[in-house]
Amino acid sequence: MHWKNSVLMTVLMGLVASGCSTKPGPTQSASTTTRFKIYSDEDQSSYVVRHLEETIFTIKATKWHDGARGAISLTYDAPWGVDPRFKQATNAAIKRNLCMDMEMVTSKYLSTSRRPLIDRIRRELLPNGVHVFGHGHTHVRHDELGFDAAYESFKTDFGLMVEWGLKPRAYAYPHSSGKHISTQLANKQAGFIAARGGTNNPDEYYICPDDVREPDNWYFLPSVVMGIKDGGDIPSHQMLAPILARAETLDAWIILMYHSIGVPEGWAYYPLEEFERNLDYIADSSLWSGNLDDVAAYIQERNSLDINVVGFFGSALPKEFEMTISDHLDNAIYDQPLTFDLTFNPEIEVQKVYIDPSINGQSSFRVTDDQLRLHMVPDEKRYTLALED
Repeated sequence: MHWKNSVLMTVLMGLVASGCSTKPGPTQSASTTTRFKIYSDEDQSSYVVRHLEETIFTIKATKWHDGARGAISLTYDAPWGVDPRFKQATNAAIKRNLCMDMEMVTSKYLSTSRRPLIDRIRRELLPNGVHVFGHGHTHVRHDELGFDAAYESFKTDFGLMVEWGLKPRAYAYPHSSGKHISTQLANKQAGFIAARGGTNNPDEYYICPDDVREPDNWYFLPSVVMGIKDGGDIPSHQMLAPILARAETLDAWIILMYHSIGVPEGWAYYPLEEFERNLDYIADSSLWSGNLDDVAAYIQERNSLDINVVGFFGSALPKEFEMTISDHLDNAIYDQPLTFDLTFNPEIEVQKVYIDPSINGQSSFRVTDDQLRLHMVPDEKRYTLALED
């Protein structure tokens, strides 16, 4: 438990891991002489700010971005630009403002003729919600390589992606060949924060359901294998729709693995029209369409959340606060905004909140029905919040 003191106040902060952590919540009470308190709940995603015994506001990090009901990541194991037909899927996702992820097997882009594709990926995909995930320097079964060779492939893949400005964070194993602990350790040591595998067990599709806050294994995330041949489990939208509906019901994260969308002769072919039906369903659902790396970063940041009030102003009921919102993670990697819901004591009748420094250029926020939703990166920055009634 952290204690931070100033002349004006003592802050009680409970530190509890907020992933699927099983650590207990804080049980100690603040001193009876404490004038100002901030408490975290047992999962450390919700904090209550109090003055004496009066609640001023609560601040809660929602489980998913913008309070969505579950999350979905569309991963496409195909080298974008190598076959012009691979663009059909990304164009369809971009048209619907949905996120998607493409593979990056770096050896496929080393030739002089293909290097311009990297510039196009940075220009045409990344700004439009299509990210790339590591897929090895070569497309091989990494479990068959042993630790050293697997690490070399992962590290080369990661390093070239950094050099090319592709911001590597997430990975996906070719052939889902990442079951060995040594392979997973090599992937982690190479720099990736999460890695996708695959599963044929429908019970394993749903990541972080209900109150579960962290996957069983960050370096072998289960995914739904799409396709009408070559081992694909889900050949149509009709078969996928109940799975997506269950993800919403369970408030879970689900990852889809596609190959050869709209490419009939390709491995695990999946029809383009079925893919577009999937996209339309997702666009109309309450699921967060999030990139593989963004969803992973969101979960990890929320699990490490640490909110602290380091100062307040006002001799009676404080109306101005200095707060830090932290996760103590590397900000160069973990820069995903978390969604925070602030709920104010209705008796205070807060109408506006002013925040300095501004958030994405905005400093004044209107409070509606005692509620305010903010999107902020937990980057250890100190903010001043001023409440106006």
